[in-house]
Amino acid sequence: MISLLPTPKKCTLENEQYHPIAPTIYTEVPAWNDAVAAFCESVGKIYEIEMTVKESAGVLLKKDNTLAPNAYVLDSTGEEIVIRAATDEGAHYGLATALQLISCKDGTLAVQGVLMEDYPEKEYRSFMIATGRIFHPFKKMLKYVDLCYFYKVKYLHMHVADSFLYSIPSKAFPKLMKQGKYYTYQEIEELNRYAAARGITLIPEVECPGHTTLLAEAYPEVFADHADEARQTVCDPTAFEHGQAGVICAGSERSFEGIKTLFAEVAELFPNAPYIHIGGDEAPYETWEHCVDCRAYMKKHGLKNAYELYSEYVGRVASHVLSLGRTPIVWEGFPAEGAHYIPKETIVIAWESRYQLAPELLQNGFKIVNASWKPLYIVTPTCYDHYTYEDILNWNVYNWQNWHPKCAATLNPINVQPTADVLGGTLAAWSMQHEQLISRLLENMPAFSERTWTVLRQMDLDTYKRIFGCVSEKAAKLIADIC
Repeated sequence: MISLLPTPKKCTLENEQYHPIAPTIYTEVPAWNDAVAAFCESVGKIYEIEMTVKESAGVLLKKDNTLAPNAYVLDSTGEEIVIRAATDEGAHYGLATALQLISCKDGTLAVQGVLMEDYPEKEYRSFMIATGRIFHPFKKMLKYVDLCYFYKVKYLHMHVADSFLYSIPSKAFPKLMKQGKYYTYQEIEELNRYAAARGITLIPEVECPGHTTLLAEAYPEVFADHADEARQTVCDPTAFEHGQAGVICAGSERSFEGIKTLFAEVAELFPNAPYIHIGGDEAPYETWEHCVDCRAYMKKHGLKNAYELYSEYVGRVASHVLSLGRTPIVWEGFPAEGAHYIPKETIVIAWESRYQLAPELLQNGFKIVNASWKPLYIVTPTCYDHYTYEDILNWNVYNWQNWHPKCAATLNPINVQPTADVLGGTLAAWSMQHEQLISRLLENMPAFSERTWTVLRQMDLDTYKRIFGCVSEKAAKLIADIC
């Protein structure tokens, strides 16, 4: 049996016996040198063997333009492991597979004789970490990258800003940064490099217009609205507990220019990110009815109410992200009635099945990502259910489930017909310290990878458990220095 997650598309076990390979690697493609160095570093962490670059190598990484952009071929039936790929993406997947396949026998690297062809069926395979709610130290962020690399999870989605933390630096609005609770410019630069060397793409997220108490409190002259006597300028921070953590003004030019400046900074901080997530959900938009600027904006632009202003605002921010040369992503939150305000290039993450359902989003012309709360959310277990790898194995990317009585997918799970417009899935971790999160992540990420790499389920529970036991031990060693 081959111990490998996710399951490859085609794999033949030619020789079950392990044979030794030299602890060396080589590629003739200069652009893959960083990938080779990352592989060597990972081998050292897991197997405690120093792997070096040498032309006569135990692992050979070759260019093969006949393969699809996201595919690789791996052949370990000879004396070496030969990996062929056409692009950086395929090369990273091949190396991650080799990292799982090899073992250490009596201080020597060894591998079974296998021949495989492999590629992912769903492009969008993401892990989200909410550093804007609970700050995770920089070195631990590197380990989340390591796990994404090991399990071929392509994207690391960083929810960097929320109502009480802005975890990236800002030159334009420095008061957003709290001492010791943000990543420096140097750390962001290193995180970009570290992720790129492992084929992991970072997706930054700055929430707006909701979850923005910090913006309005730190810079009321920019982001807070001009309230009438009916309410306070800044929303009650305790609303955070109910998912409504503040809202910025949607009607003033000064506020929107501030948001544009923040997203321009984000684009500069993450030059490799094809996507920028703009949040867009859980905004207490009713407060705009009491804002002088918002009422004036609604009247000027013929908007009936604050609910319509909410959709129009999300559309404006999405259009700005497009102008920066990036694709915007939003959480499911705007209503079906407001869909015409949102550029159709915008990707919607369908998570709660409450504001707009997956079938409606598809009918309205959006490409979507599945972040079904059940079983993809990793949250504090004292508050919500603990979903296991078995729950994830019983799920697929065309299925939405929930627990909340107001959500449509709770009593009747939602299913859509297979379509390329469901881009993939997101495993989402919220409001958890690293010590709480890491064991849950080690448990659930491999199952998530398995179910997004290939849509149809490939193995029963007993088979998965046997493979998981071997593979997860290596994953734990990869991050052992901080666990």
